[in-house]
Amino acid sequence: MPENTYSLGWSIVFWLLWSVGVLVLLLFGGFLLLTAMDAPLAVGWNGLVVLAEGFLLFKTARHFARKDKPASELLLLVAVAAIGIPLLATGGCIMLDNMGGSMRIAG
Repeated sequence: MPENTYSLGWSIVFWLLWSVGVLVLLLFGGFLLLTAMDAPLAVGWNGLVVLAEGFLLFKTARHFARKDKPASELLLLVAVAAIGIPLLATGGCIMLDNMGGSMRIAG
């Protein structure tokens, strides 16, 4: 498999986005610990966010170190981890809060 080279600019952007993803992981991990006893549905949601963040961050860092993926693909994945998943997770938390913590569908 051919080895890719990443420019300094791409590397800086990658690691900045990756760091934001780690901060999001820590934030939702803290939410997971804070809501562990009070809100079981929120715990499940925060747990899914933490798992998705951890998986994407681990995967992108591994591919970056191996240089086996193009920089554009890695930046897309790390942008999803740093921006997309937090937006999705926040929307899910707002939905749970508006429904009073219970999932009611069509009623």
